[in-house]
Amino acid sequence: MEILHRAAPCRNVPVTFALGLTGRMLAFIRRNALDLLLWALFAASVVLMLKSSSDPRPDFIKGTPIEALLKPFPTGNQVTFDITVGIIVSLFVYLLVVRLPEWQKKGRLKAHLLRRYDDLKEQCLMHFLWACSQPAESTLIDSLKNQKEFRDFFNASVAPDQDRWHQVLNGLTDEYVRSIVRELDSFRGEVDFVLTSVDVSDEEAFRLLRNLTEVLQRSRHWSDREDQLKPLSQFMWSIFAGWSIISGYTDRDVIHDMITAI
Repeated sequence: MEILHRAAPCRNVPVTFALGLTGRMLAFIRRNALDLLLWALFAASVVLMLKSSSDPRPDFIKGTPIEALLKPFPTGNQVTFDITVGIIVSLFVYLLVVRLPEWQKKGRLKAHLLRRYDDLKEQCLMHFLWACSQPAESTLIDSLKNQKEFRDFFNASVAPDQDRWHQVLNGLTDEYVRSIVRELDSFRGEVDFVLTSVDVSDEEAFRLLRNLTEVLQRSRHWSDREDQLKPLSQFMWSIFAGWSIISGYTDRDVIHDMITAI
């Protein structure tokens, strides 16, 4: 028997990632605080090295503010020069030995996680289309990855007092739900692996990704039972439709943003 009240999903977002322009700048600074500090140290060391150098200044800076900036100290120039050269060399060694391999590793894992997230969306969309008796064509699946296209498609009326999302929830069999749960659990494992393999410097992204893994952990108990379809509907609508309980439809892919911020 068709259960129509399955079709009333509480479209809440388990996690939110809404940042204004100022918030984005602060998040960038927080995420790259160490790199910004090292660049500042490098710039200061270069200036002090040139200032304390015993070499003659180039002719093209004479009479300019740069000449005054690079005027040698009254005393201690050799000590300053030696220290700053040591700092610059150490920074280059740190860059080559530590930071570059770390950036490369983080880039590989981030790209892999984004691909796995895209695979997850494809698998879920495929089961949604099957559940509402629609052909799971690749072109349609690709278009439904867009949040506006997803909302328009699944908000479309298919019967009196029933839209296509209602039809999906009514058509999700135990087999379909189990397949979706397996995909979610697999993705949770990928997220856990990335979080334990790299240092996520953005505290907000780390917290939200941890919240996501908790939601995905609970998803292992979802089934086609009526009481279990509600959290499934909530989670899926928040991801695919971009709905936030705080700001409504944001047209932002929350999980994609979190992965990008790693």
